[in-house]
Amino acid sequence: MQSQATTLNWGIAAAGRITQDFVTALGTIEKSRHVVVAVADVDGPRAQEFAQRNQIPRHYNGFDDLALDREVDVVYVGTLNPFHYAVVHLLVSRGKHVLCETPMCLGVDQAKELYALAEQRGVFLMEGMWSRFFPSYERLRELLQSDAIGEVTLVKVQHGFRLAHVERVSNRELGGSIILDLGVYALQLGQFVFGSSPVKILPSGTQLNKDRVDVQTEFILDYGDGRRLVALVTGLENLENDAVIVGTKGEIKLSNYWCCTQLARSNGPPELWPLPKAKFDFHYTNTCGLRYEAEEVRRCIEKRLLESPKFPHAASLEIIAISEQMRRQIGVTFDEF
Repeated sequence: MQSQATTLNWGIAAAGRITQDFVTALGTIEKSRHVVVAVADVDGPRAQEFAQRNQIPRHYNGFDDLALDREVDVVYVGTLNPFHYAVVHLLVSRGKHVLCETPMCLGVDQAKELYALAEQRGVFLMEGMWSRFFPSYERLRELLQSDAIGEVTLVKVQHGFRLAHVERVSNRELGGSIILDLGVYALQLGQFVFGSSPVKILPSGTQLNKDRVDVQTEFILDYGDGRRLVALVTGLENLENDAVIVGTKGEIKLSNYWCCTQLARSNGPPELWPLPKAKFDFHYTNTCGLRYEAEEVRRCIEKRLLESPKFPHAASLEIIAISEQMRRQIGVTFDEF
């Protein structure tokens, strides 16, 4: 399906802020590696404007034509949360590789169905848990494996932005949920550090808005043997947005832990991985780092892998299942589930 081993032809599903940041980030990778050949949106003029701004040759009104575009190898899906399932299903059914923005789906059953369909069709499918592909996480893995801070007993996360009035976070019909928007990043860090599922999930201090959507929550994930993750995730205020991993012999601090470009050990100098300059400014924190997950997608497709070893289907399903359980515990439901 690919024209050359060295070039990946991308389609973009949705002409929004996150997809703009993704295209801008792709532009910081050597040209020979990634080319955006088409963009689609349910709003045709919006797709046309996006195509003109980014010099993309083709734009489509709706996603059917994108799914049929024979030049497109892989599609980045950045629609609103409730539409991920239908758009990914369409693309995978037509034999396209897919990178889908988090969350893959609002419920674990839908996600399982998509992963099974991708395996059946023989295409690569990954949920864009972009944190995992930053060089800082590779370094974190090395430090944890080499016992640099001893046995990890605690992971502390605080993650907050003023998002309570942002529709995609606050509106139930749009799949709004601070757990889905920010909380999944704390969940993936716990999974990354402890390498297992929590034995207990203890949410507390949850605030729901008038639409019964979680806009703030505190939770403890108990991994057994005295190992815990403690998190405050909020759409009501800006927080430090760091994570501290506490071990028996020291600590590691991740600044902007979900898109980390700076890591420091106790009493040590910070290690830095600066992001390159890009053609346009970015809408969100460190989204130039979307380049790392794009490169992972290219590597996996070149190796004919159907999933990334850094964030396999099982890891994605585990996080979706935990977030679903948390939402159920605090009384946040979506109509379809």
